[in-house]
Amino acid sequence: MRRVWIGAAVAAAFVVAGCSPSTGGEQAMETGTDEVVVVSYDSMDFPEETIAKFEEETGYKLTISQLGSGGELVNQLVLSKDQPLGDVAFGVDNISVYRAVSEGVFADEAPEVPAWAAQQQIEGTSLIPFDQGDVCVNVDHKWFTDNNLEEPVTLDDLADPKYKDLLVALNPASSSPGMAFFTATIGAYGEDWPTYWEKLRDNGVKVTKGWSDAFGVDYSAGEGEGPRPMMVSYASSPAWSANEELTESRTGALLDTCFHQVEYMGVLNGAKNVEGAKAFIEFMLDVPQQELISEANYMHPINPEAKAPEALVKFGQMSDNPHQVDAKTIAENQQEWLRAWSDLMGQ
Repeated sequence: MRRVWIGAAVAAAFVVAGCSPSTGGEQAMETGTDEVVVVSYDSMDFPEETIAKFEEETGYKLTISQLGSGGELVNQLVLSKDQPLGDVAFGVDNISVYRAVSEGVFADEAPEVPAWAAQQQIEGTSLIPFDQGDVCVNVDHKWFTDNNLEEPVTLDDLADPKYKDLLVALNPASSSPGMAFFTATIGAYGEDWPTYWEKLRDNGVKVTKGWSDAFGVDYSAGEGEGPRPMMVSYASSPAWSANEELTESRTGALLDTCFHQVEYMGVLNGAKNVEGAKAFIEFMLDVPQQELISEANYMHPINPEAKAPEALVKFGQMSDNPHQVDAKTIAENQQEWLRAWSDLMGQ
């Protein structure tokens, strides 16, 4: 899923940390089980100190089960809903979450949360947000300076002939950020989105299977130093191309092209340890955990008192006005949209 661009995905398919004795063990004893199983996607990085602190404070043993990409996580949650793979899901985003909700994956159980978390809850669900970020078109400032060409600003600009053959996008059927950007165009143009994508197609947009292909081959500021100075990526990506002094970055995000992603956690229907799952959710909203997850995964915290890394604050700002589509509408129309997009783009 996202953050593969950091340089390496999390290698462990399973992370299991031993339980530390503490007075919190009474909480575990009351539930009849001392283990909490968290199901997530495999590029979600859980800092070891977060796992150890949860175990010390609650007395539960924490097991992290990682199940592929974000899309694969949702598929597995749906397929296993009658025999859930854990107690709590961690990392289902607002593009794919409603499918899991409509399939009855999540229980109604949830801890009470502060107003700042409730603001980004999905109506009618028990899911709790834990981090957020944007998917936007990124630009290579150096390329545009070297070629004496002004940078685009808006989605409309990307279809301007002066930017012909300069953009690489990601297939929304196979890429999470690709789907996010595609959804942004639907949010911006409504039912007229096919006309917009026709303009991008005619203006030479290249579509790759996923983020790594674009960054490794096509993007001028990527590993392959390719020919295209614009790429669909994350608003946080420019933080990784900043200099050591954090005074400037080679790349930037076009904040008028963004889709706002929120990642959620929720108690699974049929969970063996509901109280442990709720304890984990509450724990992950606390400032220390919010800051560690932000640093490890380069997403912005939900808790307004938590601080993101300095580079992210300076060069990975989120859009004030992202293009949005609500989760239910996405779930109801996604397959039809993707079929129409594939026919239009010849993918």
